Amino acid sequence: MPMMPPEPSGAAKGTCPSTECRRTGRVVLQARVGSSRLPGKILAPVAGVPLVVRAASRLLAAAPHGLIWQLLVATTTLPEDDATEQLCRAHGLPCFRGSPEDVLARFAAATADLAEDDLVIRATADNPAYCPRRTEQLVAEHLRSGAHYTCIEGLSYVVPEVVHVAALRDMAMRADTPYQREHVTPWLRERQTPWSVVQLPRDWQGLRPDLRLTVDTPVELDRLDRTLRLAEGDRCTTGRLAALEEIYAAYEAVGAARQE
Repeated sequence: MPMMPPEPSGAAKGTCPSTECRRTGRVVLQARVGSSRLPGKILAPVAGVPLVVRAASRLLAAAPHGLIWQLLVATTTLPEDDATEQLCRAHGLPCFRGSPEDVLARFAAATADLAEDDLVIRATADNPAYCPRRTEQLVAEHLRSGAHYTCIEGLSYVVPEVVHVAALRDMAMRADTPYQREHVTPWLRERQTPWSVVQLPRDWQGLRPDLRLTVDTPVELDRLDRTLRLAEGDRCTTGRLAALEEIYAAYEAVGAARQE
């Protein structure tokens, strides 16, 4: 029997005070300590904040109109992810634990309490620069188009994916390759399905797909630590978030300094 997700509650999880909110948009932030290239990276500090917490805070800063906005960290049942759960608790983030390898099943179990017309926002904890404004715009575009799944073509390090719960559940039953199960959404992008798919251009809303704002190696961890310290300045301690444009500029400045 799948483990039920914890009940998201309170301002720390994101709420919608408006009586217009009838649907839930739940960010499911995929996170695990195990990594073949950089074990433990999601716990590593980036500009003084653990990577998973930084990703969560930027996603929670989005507030799409008309949705009850929630966030749930989805990690594994492996003993090594006891540390992930403990970190989440320390920062007031609800944490669900599911299959280590079948990540699609983990997502389905983490959203088992949602209605079929609710939305799942898929994000990963190794991307510390999610853009709250563009996340809101992506959700708005998803709802405007009537699509069942919306993403940036090739996927983005700074904008998540959006999928209807009904489509996620169907995919969880039909996806049958290890790649599809591990990476969650390829089944919707790679074949014709009953579900409508919108893939927005890589440079949508001024995105810079040429800049690799993710963490897979020690070098990338160091560069993003320097980038966010530069972009945020004293905001690292005040909690105010840098705009994506500031992060882009800082990323390029850090790269230029390294080449001197």
